[in-house]
Amino acid sequence: MNTPHFSLQRFIPLLVLPALLLGGCESKESSDGVLRLRMAHVYEVNSPTHAYGMQFLSQRLQEKAGNLDVTVYPASQLGSESELLEQLVAGELDLAISGPSFLAMWHPPIGVLDAAFVSRDLEHMLEIARSDEMAPEWETLRADYGVRVLDTWAYGSRHITSNIPIRHPDDLQSFRLRSPAARIFQASCEALGASPMPIAFSEVYLALQQGIADGQENPVPVIKSMGFHEVQKCLNLTGHIQSSLQILVNERTWQRMSPNQQQALSESIAELGQEVRNGLLQDEVKLIEEWRLDGTMQIVADVDGDAFRERCREYFSRGFAFSDVYNRITAEPAEVEEE
Repeated sequence: MNTPHFSLQRFIPLLVLPALLLGGCESKESSDGVLRLRMAHVYEVNSPTHAYGMQFLSQRLQEKAGNLDVTVYPASQLGSESELLEQLVAGELDLAISGPSFLAMWHPPIGVLDAAFVSRDLEHMLEIARSDEMAPEWETLRADYGVRVLDTWAYGSRHITSNIPIRHPDDLQSFRLRSPAARIFQASCEALGASPMPIAFSEVYLALQQGIADGQENPVPVIKSMGFHEVQKCLNLTGHIQSSLQILVNERTWQRMSPNQQQALSESIAELGQEVRNGLLQDEVKLIEEWRLDGTMQIVADVDGDAFRERCREYFSRGFAFSDVYNRITAEPAEVEEE
């Protein structure tokens, strides 16, 4: 979810017709009768997405369907997130992973999932993503772009890192907060009170080290895997976005699969998604406690969540393609608003 800006809306119409004409180039059935698929994502091999999930996909599929195999290319081996989405639509890839902000470049209402404070926690986020509210939006992706959403995975609770404590929106005044290039992430940074600074994910460490950006925001396991804790002093537990990833399959690939293969892939993705969620939650608790005890980072837990939440909900309440959905979701009564 971390790439330079790219205008998918301009490019996708050029891709769709050739992709339809070329349909069938993305997956191959070998002489042994095994359908071999290609999947790619941008996440590092030690990230929860891969370490608890995607690295086991081929093994899980072999246990369920001996005639289906997937080769996974992690860590941007085949391109940036935008590039992988282009390849997916064109049929050069069978499966890919993307987040709501990048998918919103195709269909803006999907961006609601990355709007700050739309969800209370990861469970609430997953509930929204799998709800009747979002079902028409996923169907639009399938109908218009030939991309089917197999499942939504948790990516983690996003927190701000900095060199000074951040407790209130006022603390972010003139704060250069690195964000992914996708507009919704930049809007969420603005909603929090910061000045968004789009920087490619691979360049964030150096930007923080050199003071080009004042801070960044990501889930704790991602902060660890990218080494951001080495160049930032404070971990501010804002939890402003309960971040998700969508597991995507090319629709033509899906239709070529047998019912048994479809079931094996769907079940495997769902099972691994649960393991990813469990793993990242365990990692977050463990890392926060380790950093608190050894002084790796100052853990700023007394964040004024109500102030941030009020500011963000006012910001997103109008003017966005998903504002009506955002307002309906955030108006829902919550048995547990804060832990």
